[in-house]
Amino acid sequence: MSASAAPDPGRADVERIAVWDWPVRAVHWALVLLLIGLLVTGLVGGGWLEWHMRFGQVLLAVVAFRVLWGFAGSRNARFRTFVRRPGAVVSYARSRIARTPEIHVSHNPAGGWMAVALLLALAVQAGTGLFSNDGELWEGPLAQRVTQDWSDALAWFHRRFWWIVVTLAAVHVAAVLAYLVVLRENLIVAMIRGTRTLPTGLARPEDASASTARAFALLALTLVAVFGLLSLAY
Repeated sequence: MSASAAPDPGRADVERIAVWDWPVRAVHWALVLLLIGLLVTGLVGGGWLEWHMRFGQVLLAVVAFRVLWGFAGSRNARFRTFVRRPGAVVSYARSRIARTPEIHVSHNPAGGWMAVALLLALAVQAGTGLFSNDGELWEGPLAQRVTQDWSDALAWFHRRFWWIVVTLAAVHVAAVLAYLVVLRENLIVAMIRGTRTLPTGLARPEDASASTARAFALLALTLVAVFGLLSLAY
């Protein structure tokens, strides 16, 4: 559905409705905190690298959970709902240029691909960190499973790929700020509350309804898989 401008909350033909379920929001803010923790501990180095590795392992579990939730979560949380063909991204960009923007319930086509890119980049970053070493005191839990040359190469890649992750995160933040300043829609608050103001009838509350039991079961599965496999690797 498209419209000439962002919905005005004061209009009678719009409504505030649940869009993002609580697991999606929990993952989003967990990743924000983990990225900050990883950045700080990585830059400080030294003894803080132990926490850097712990944060990285937690991040890997959180990303794995979000991927599973992208197939088993609420309708709006599923990849098939917001990951669209490249043509849809072009169409959305044209609608923005023409100032008749398409309105999408959750992620717009460009935002959907950004979410996928971020998850993929985080998985690569955390995965390579498992095999890396700092050349002195610390090494990832799987560093001994590869040769020293491979560990050194992955550590080199890990340190430099971080800037790809930072760039993607910066683009994401810039887009959120653009929504706030230009479109007057606060996506930060929306990702806390899980609601957005949309044209009446565009979205259904049940599309953001999450099964708590399923969410905790998948979370337990990912935690056991990640930390269980890593403990066996030592």
